[in-house]
This record gives sequence, C-alpha cells and structure tokens, in this order.
Amino acid sequence: MYKPGFTIWYSVSNVERTLKFYKEQLGFEVDSLDKEGGMASVHTNTKDCYIGFSEAEQVVPSTAAAVFEVEDIHAAVKELKEKGITFNGEVSTIPGYVKVITFKDPDGHDLELVQAL
Repeated sequence: MYKPGFTIWYSVSNVERTLKFYKEQLGFEVDSLDKEGGMASVHTNTKDCYIGFSEAEQVVPSTAAAVFEVEDIHAAVKELKEKGITFNGEVSTIPGYVKVITFKDPDGHDLELVQAL
C-alpha cells in the first residue's frame, strides 16, 4: 500500500536559513526549493528519506525528533561540533539499545544522533 521512503515536514520561520543549516551543517542535499511558495526539502542521505519545510508566521517546535543513525556517535558529534552544531548535553547510553545525543535546528525542532549498541 505504501511506497518506500519517508518525509518529515516542519514549519520554519525562514526556509533559506533552514536550508543553509541542513545543507552546510548537516551535509544534506537540497532536493527542492520554492522561494515564492516558501517551501523546500532536503534529502537526508538515506535512500528515499527527506525533510520538508514550509514557512509559517508562527513556528511551534515539533515534539517528535528526527533520528539519524550513525556508525560512530562520538566521531559524528566531533564533526558536527566543528560545523557549529551545539548539542543538548553529552552522549547518553540506553543500556542494551543505543547511544544517543540531541540537538536542535534553527527553529527548535529536535534532531537526534543514535548509534546502535
């Protein structure tokens, strides 16, 4: 019934600022940009997984987090810190499950890195 792939959609205050963050700091590829319509999307480097954005006058950060699995969470944190990402605390471990760390995009939407144990 469903096609492969997944898209998360966030309301943002400024599409161009958001695209800059996701492209330059996270390394994602811009998939689409409609400046006139105030909409855009990025490809997350995971097959058929995208994050879309639409400008809104009032942005309420999502209560859900986009979670990105990495091979080495400490190396990923180091690389993203070098690109200006500020994390919410340190890497924590959920025993028998994952290591995890959280950060936010420019509009306060939660993003997480996880490494399977």
